[in-house]
Amino acid sequence: MKILGLTGGSGTGKSAACTAFARLGCGVIDADATYRTLCDTCEPMLKEIQNVFGDVFSTDGKLDRKKLGAIVFADAQKLQQLNAITHPYIRQAARDAFAAYSKRGCLLCIYDAPVLFEGQMETLCDKTCAVLAARNTRIARIVARDAITEEYAALRIDAQKDDAFYRERCDYVVQNDADLDTLYTQVRKIYEDMVRK
Repeated sequence: MKILGLTGGSGTGKSAACTAFARLGCGVIDADATYRTLCDTCEPMLKEIQNVFGDVFSTDGKLDRKKLGAIVFADAQKLQQLNAITHPYIRQAARDAFAAYSKRGCLLCIYDAPVLFEGQMETLCDKTCAVLAARNTRIARIVARDAITEEYAALRIDAQKDDAFYRERCDYVVQNDADLDTLYTQVRKIYEDMVRK
């Protein structure tokens, strides 16, 4: 089984690309969803977080991700500490998910990770693919999806990596500014290229 790391900024349409790959029979693993599950269920990881960050838990004993986020996003060193704790668990969960898809006879598995390179998760993948879209397209999508202002959507985009970052690092690029048929055509080409090799 081949693994394709899928990445890109907010509002580019990574979810739509994942849906297109899934239609072709690909397995899809969402790194963010994996992290959220680990935050609810992985006792060893939670214990490590507590040892380093102290009281970032709500009264019911659940990790308060907003409280933790307020700490780590205000201090780059603390974010590095959190990543050092969580990334090994995320990596292992990804390996387990890949193994399950491989067992089912899946030819290609998509690993959807917005911070694929920042987390060095590209090392788990055979190839990488960026989903890109024009700034105004991304702003419109984020505003519609998250019910926020255009200004806030623009701030979110500006805080993320630019297109050049992804173009330099990725094996494939999906330009997602048109309709779904155009997106599916690009996805199918990547699928066929990876499965053929």
